[in-house]
Amino acid sequence: MPSRGFTLVEMTIVVAIIAVIATLAVTRCARAVKAARITAAQANMQAIRDAFIGGDPGYVRDLSGIPGFSPAYLRVANIFMPTNVFGCKVTGGGAAATRAVRLDEGDEARCLAEGRALPQAFTAWDEVRSRGWRGPYLNAQTAAFPAQDAVRFSGDATFAERGFFPSLSHLRLPAEFKDTSRASVYGFTGEPAMLDPWGNPYVVQIPPPQAFNDVTNVMDSARFAYARVVSAGPDGRLDTPCFGANTTNFWGATGWSERRRRLSRQAGLIDGDDRSARGDDLVLFFSRNDIDEGEEM
Repeated sequence: MPSRGFTLVEMTIVVAIIAVIATLAVTRCARAVKAARITAAQANMQAIRDAFIGGDPGYVRDLSGIPGFSPAYLRVANIFMPTNVFGCKVTGGGAAATRAVRLDEGDEARCLAEGRALPQAFTAWDEVRSRGWRGPYLNAQTAAFPAQDAVRFSGDATFAERGFFPSLSHLRLPAEFKDTSRASVYGFTGEPAMLDPWGNPYVVQIPPPQAFNDVTNVMDSARFAYARVVSAGPDGRLDTPCFGANTTNFWGATGWSERRRRLSRQAGLIDGDDRSARGDDLVLFFSRNDIDEGEEM
């Protein structure tokens, strides 16, 4: 008896079944990859947080006794290189007139001429005084912080378009942080950065003075109480409100409402567990719970 082959209908059914199985397998694999990336990002963020506020050594603890040091201008690069130490000068009028300048790009002479505080003697670790930079505080692979017009891959939006170079012209910040042609408040182009699993630099967000009621006299320590490390997440867009870069987190120079202030301070968290303003960003606060305490400041 001659052998019977598959009919066209049977072949179609078999192909359809194989296609369904393959689709399910690919979908499950994609979900597993996404979950693994999120887990890896969360672990990296915890490591970054520990490097900043850990015990002995720890970046903030080591440098907090240096004249002119402010925890309100931290960047991820700080844990990889001795940088971002500020000298300050009060020009009159109290805290409202305090000016700050970076000391890691040859500004020492200008600071000296203007009578600013000079922490340069303690930039390196000083055993006697037990203060100074003694990093790197984290052993991890680094990359260069991108330029605003850089892209991760061909056809991708630029880092500026995805929120990594927010508009800062309306904020009370050192001028060096407002020159977006060479720097972002999150990092200076070319300095060490640490990339998340989606190829974006982790950033440290610290709310600006405008996020508090007493804008002119808010203490740096109050701002640092809301410090967090943020990953832009799978979509690569940095949505978490802080300074103002896109339609989800931009507002003007004055007249911030209490809701806007709280959005900036609490990384977009307003009511209960509502984190919708963050998009798919991952957020880890340095030293506070990720909850809406409803406080007015």
